[in-house]
Amino acid sequence: VPCCACVRLANILIVLGVVSILLMRLWGMSDQTLMLLLARLQNGFNIGGVTIEPLRIIYGLIVFALLITVTQAVKEHLADAWLRRTSLSRGAREASITVFGYVGILLAVLIGLSIAGIDFKNLAIIAGALSVGIGFGLQNIVNNFVSGLILLFERPIRRGDWIRVGQAEGYVRDISIRSTTIQAFDGSDVIVPNSDIISGQVVNMTLTDNYGRIAIPVSVAYGTDTEQVVKILKQAAEAHPAVLTNDPSMRIVVNFINFGENALNFELRCFIRDIVGRGSVISELNQSINQAFQTNGIEMPFPQRTVHLVQN
Repeated sequence: VPCCACVRLANILIVLGVVSILLMRLWGMSDQTLMLLLARLQNGFNIGGVTIEPLRIIYGLIVFALLITVTQAVKEHLADAWLRRTSLSRGAREASITVFGYVGILLAVLIGLSIAGIDFKNLAIIAGALSVGIGFGLQNIVNNFVSGLILLFERPIRRGDWIRVGQAEGYVRDISIRSTTIQAFDGSDVIVPNSDIISGQVVNMTLTDNYGRIAIPVSVAYGTDTEQVVKILKQAAEAHPAVLTNDPSMRIVVNFINFGENALNFELRCFIRDIVGRGSVISELNQSINQAFQTNGIEMPFPQRTVHLVQN
């Protein structure tokens, strides 16, 4: 985008200059005046003590655009060829590419300004005078920038991870140097500053693997055989292909929670292979449990109230 903008601006300046010279020639400009004008454009003119050289500015814009183009090409080559052959982790590769891109943009800006004739001594004086104000004004941006580098190198979250940050929950769609974009389950995009992720509590459902535990509450009527309920719930979980059954640390557990007001309350806990499909698995297990209860004559109660009428 900066490259295209600079090229367009340089083209516009060149076209305007050529058209202006042609119009002035049509209006009777002499050769001597034309040569003087071209010399002015090349050598520059002084405005308020500042020398402006239009041709150098155009050259600077063109060089800046070319350097940005080269930087983008080298970034793509780094990502597709060089870094893939190294032993660096994916996070380190992405961080290296991002840092290289920003360094390339910074060098392009400095070289473009130098060719355009900008005096860096004056820029240093201005930057020194504004350093305190800029420091206070940009501290959040710098904080997010550093936090973005930490996220790229340490990779506590990755693209495609299911995370929860504060009130935002969804899949990580993009991690930039300033913010992280989370695609919520309703399709909206939530942009979270990187500093909030680094300094706050983040729940990553799929950091090391996609395994996850689900809990399904089940209530049955008083007088039901509790052992039979436990057996049915375990069988329903074992029969589902998404439920893990081979790992002892992820065994299926059925707990008799308590004696409720209107029912005996149980809870089925099991681990599934992909927590992303949690909703579908819970729905299918609920259907299986309901069918098993109907087959075995187990009643699932509903709230009841006893009303006593007092007659005077």
